[in-house]
Amino acid sequence: MKKLFIIILSVLLSLPAVFAEQQKTSVDIAFSIDWTFGCYKETTFASISQSLLSPRFQLETTIRSNDFMHKITLDYFYAKPTSAMTETAVSYRNFDPITGESYYEAFQSKLQFHRIRVQYDLLYGVKQMNKTTFYAGGNFSTNVYMQFENYPSITGIVSLGPSGGLNYKINEQNNVSLFCALPLLGYGVRPSFAGCDARLMKYAEEDFMKILTLGNFLSLHNYQAILLNADYNIKVNKYFSLGVGGNFEYSRIAVPKERPLYYLNGSFNTKATVSF
Repeated sequence: MKKLFIIILSVLLSLPAVFAEQQKTSVDIAFSIDWTFGCYKETTFASISQSLLSPRFQLETTIRSNDFMHKITLDYFYAKPTSAMTETAVSYRNFDPITGESYYEAFQSKLQFHRIRVQYDLLYGVKQMNKTTFYAGGNFSTNVYMQFENYPSITGIVSLGPSGGLNYKINEQNNVSLFCALPLLGYGVRPSFAGCDARLMKYAEEDFMKILTLGNFLSLHNYQAILLNADYNIKVNKYFSLGVGGNFEYSRIAVPKERPLYYLNGSFNTKATVSF
């Protein structure tokens, strides 16, 4: 699985050079730092956790060739959320195998949450109206939600869905863009509680690829998500631009059905773009 991920990532990162060489396209590489406000609800662990002003990093490559637009996005979010589990110490009842007696031990939670997204969008400029170009297409996305406490809880999802957006060119130096992505079909692997169950741990030890057999096919009945992006860019010169914008994302992963994961994240970002 690790080798497959490395191969896919290498191919995605090499796409800009391939398209630029074969089709003489323009390539924009943008890096942004987001400050987020949001929360997530992991029902296999705690009722709700939230984190304010946590950093979120995005690296985005945009390739324009005639009426086509290719977007490759690498997105990483990290937080130490607060919840009822992290505010006070919790007492656990343990068993001493030597004396045969039970005892209580205080434990302070150190919850960490990581989210990684790799997404490829293929868009086509379906209509141009004055200074506005409308785009429609699709996306392929890989999402990993990782929660670390006493035990790890890792959810992995691959999905396909439609994408759309518009770009409004105010003048030669300024433009505004809006984009939206929706997953419709996917496949996900998710533990049924906060930790790796015995079968998952056994598969990880014997053959990591067998973990994929523990997944579920996803669609609107058990996976709903939306990703919105808005940017305002100012071109400093031919090769460099600055921008500000915002992102909004909502995801609900109802696998297992009784213990879904909810992820809600909004952020404001500052962005720098290099053009070729």
